[in-house]
Amino acid sequence: MAVGIAVVTAAAGPVPAHAAAKKRPDLVVKSVSASPGQVAPGGTLKVRDVTRNKGRKTAPKSVTRYVLSKDRKLDKRDVRLRERAVTRLKPRRGHAAKALTVRVPTATKPGTYWLLACADARKRVRESNERNNCRAARSRLTVTRAASGWPRTGWVQVDVSARVDVAYRSRSGSSGFLTVDEEDVRLDGTGTGWMEFADGRPASLTWTWSKAAASGTQLHDAQGQTDTDCRWDAYTRFSRSGPVDVRPAGVPAGGLIDFPGSKNGPRALFGLEHTLGSVETPRINCRGENIGNVSPVPTLQLRQYWWSAKPAYAINWSGATSRITWRQYGETKYTSPGGGSYENQSYQANGALTVKPRS
Repeated sequence: MAVGIAVVTAAAGPVPAHAAAKKRPDLVVKSVSASPGQVAPGGTLKVRDVTRNKGRKTAPKSVTRYVLSKDRKLDKRDVRLRERAVTRLKPRRGHAAKALTVRVPTATKPGTYWLLACADARKRVRESNERNNCRAARSRLTVTRAASGWPRTGWVQVDVSARVDVAYRSRSGSSGFLTVDEEDVRLDGTGTGWMEFADGRPASLTWTWSKAAASGTQLHDAQGQTDTDCRWDAYTRFSRSGPVDVRPAGVPAGGLIDFPGSKNGPRALFGLEHTLGSVETPRINCRGENIGNVSPVPTLQLRQYWWSAKPAYAINWSGATSRITWRQYGETKYTSPGGGSYENQSYQANGALTVKPRS
């Protein structure tokens, strides 16, 4: 009797759609933030975000977009800001944007908004999840009304309130000698002047000081050798403060700001110099003996940038708060032929000015 054996084979069917989707990239925004917390229409923000691929496949190049939203939900009512490119991302890898400058459109209505960052904004990447691309910053930001009194073009008479922090550093040496000087001086003052606008942007500011005061600290540390066996040291640290003469030689002193993009910009000068004080500093040798004072005498001074090389500038304007901030920096290095002596110097001035139209 013949026995028949039937073999049943199961044909391989198509992979379910949900299983295939799990093997795709998945672009998300891990974090997003912006500063400052308020900005006027036409002003700028510094935005940071991290776009990440949390999927199981490599994501091709994409774009992350920033928008302002009233309700944390992406829709046509949102105010589009700008986009940034995101590199090709392997699974579990991210791409960061650090301090990206983002301008708020001049037509933006005043109010409070959420900043949204949305990955794959142009929908070019097939993802395992197409609904998790956007993330809102933790805190809302405020779009203020444009400051009143500022014309699109022309001059405005202004009151100026200023603070300038100046830091000077010097280190020099030669065979057997080393000298370090550190000076930190703060200038506070008020004045009046004129601010020029061109096409809705500031072009220049000039002012004369009405009154000013300065305070600061100097450190002087020197070491040397008078013979082969005994070294000497001279150290002092002192502070001084007082009013600053704003009419040297009877002529009113003043400052100026030329903004980036203007004819002479960028440039910043605060226009005042002042000696706050000095201290005679003895040199004490290894036997504890005073062998005479350091020359020249350590002197704390408010000084403007004086080197021939042009300094680096960073100048910013906030129309919402009528505030100008600027940074001036320069350095010089010298080494003698043969390397027997050297001198390194650096100068930095950070200014913050508030300007208001005169009533």
